[in-house]
Amino acid sequence: MLSLLFAYGLTGFLIQQAQTYGLATELAPANRTPTVWLIQAALVNLIFSLVLVVSYRPYFAGLISLALAAIILVVNQAKYKALAEPLVFSDIYLYLQVFTHPRLFLPFLNLPLAIAATVIGLTLLATALILEPSLGLPRFSFSLFLVGLILGSLAIITQQAALIKLSFDPHTDIKNLGLFNSLIIYYLQARQQQHLSQLKQIIQTESPYTRTTQEPLTQPNLIIIQSESFFDPRPLSTAIKPNLLQYFDALKLSALQHGKLTVPAWGANTLRTEYAFLSGINNQKLQYYRFNPYQFLQTDPSPSLVSYLKNQGYRCVCIHPNHSLFFKRNRVFPLLGFDEFIDIQAFDLKQTAGPYISDQAVASKIQALLDAKDDSRPLFIFAITMENHGPLHLESYAEPDLAELYCTTPPKQHHDLTVYLKHLKNADRMLADLTTYLTTQAKASVLCWYGDHVPSLPAVYQALNYQDGRSHYLVWSNQNNQAVNTLVQQHDLSIEQLGTELLTLAGVWPPLNP
Repeated sequence: MLSLLFAYGLTGFLIQQAQTYGLATELAPANRTPTVWLIQAALVNLIFSLVLVVSYRPYFAGLISLALAAIILVVNQAKYKALAEPLVFSDIYLYLQVFTHPRLFLPFLNLPLAIAATVIGLTLLATALILEPSLGLPRFSFSLFLVGLILGSLAIITQQAALIKLSFDPHTDIKNLGLFNSLIIYYLQARQQQHLSQLKQIIQTESPYTRTTQEPLTQPNLIIIQSESFFDPRPLSTAIKPNLLQYFDALKLSALQHGKLTVPAWGANTLRTEYAFLSGINNQKLQYYRFNPYQFLQTDPSPSLVSYLKNQGYRCVCIHPNHSLFFKRNRVFPLLGFDEFIDIQAFDLKQTAGPYISDQAVASKIQALLDAKDDSRPLFIFAITMENHGPLHLESYAEPDLAELYCTTPPKQHHDLTVYLKHLKNADRMLADLTTYLTTQAKASVLCWYGDHVPSLPAVYQALNYQDGRSHYLVWSNQNNQAVNTLVQQHDLSIEQLGTELLTLAGVWPPLNP
């Protein structure tokens, strides 16, 4: 019995120490309330008791509990380093995709550390399991006691978690609650029916696309390019050649509008920016569901830019050179109003630039869709590119790339930046090819181009002290090719504003009762 009490106490103490000293300084827990301490004690007891009722070995149960805590801390550290954001409860839904898309997740971990920790951990667990004797207590009666502890811990966690008021800022909540508590409290509150119902109300009241609309005066084709990790990186360093985005720069002179774009993501989490654009809802207003909105939008239709245009007679098509199952788009996009989803199965897998389907292949697919004469409806095309998706450190570059991309000596931490700039030039060429093609078409077309987030370049940002997470956008029409005053047309936006701004510029907005 003494060994049981000692193992339990030591486990709880070590988990608390790990949570305090295993996090970045700005995430380390502050002074916490008795309720928060109660939740943490119940959480430790729940995990410890679950392992103990199976193994009947207290030190082994303690090691398993600590191993789970260590795994969470390692994943949190990797995410925080790459994306400047701690682990949040909805990441579990995303990280389950590591088995189908390992390249998009595993390389961001410190693999040598992860492998070493796994080997050491398994060795310790095996040793404890072999050497530690079972508890000398009546198995049946003590197991019933443990089941009671488990049920009691669940009841305490569920009841007390419902009382916690969250800020919906993960940094603040982790500091106030601790990482482990924060994850379980967010999860439990997000699953409550009252909050899920509130999400539906938020969507209906906040989306501008729920309103009754009048018939538009014009129906141009609308082509939207969500360009992977697109932003203007030249402010990072004077070493980057000024003509890096020569076509983007030239198009800004004849664009209907362009500017910087505030987006709710840094380095990844494309779906946050994507849904904010399609829904017209500020990401922060989604509260629990702002981190991964698609996970909670898989059952009912939602008002969106797509459904608005579909009601206006548009054929709505998504093009994305990845699997439609990723982010559950295959379930969510039909509910947003898309008629068709053209995913990676429609692409030639040899058309790559680096590990992913090239931007040029996506441009060709868009042109083929516009050339097709099988439907008289105007087209809304939403293309999500993939070429410039990380992890960038797994790719290489050639020596001539340095001369093409830099006018002076590159920054010290330039490997990932150089790979990124190579792909960025391809994105710029895609923009040139599309606009050149559209100028040959008699049908009026409006193109909107924007970046979903800045790329994940943590070493570069740290070395150059770069903290601006905005991307860039432009809106261009093939019916307006004369240069205009850039001071008039430059207009910085938040991503949720871009959709209605685009429709206004294209002549398919505003609603009847604004």
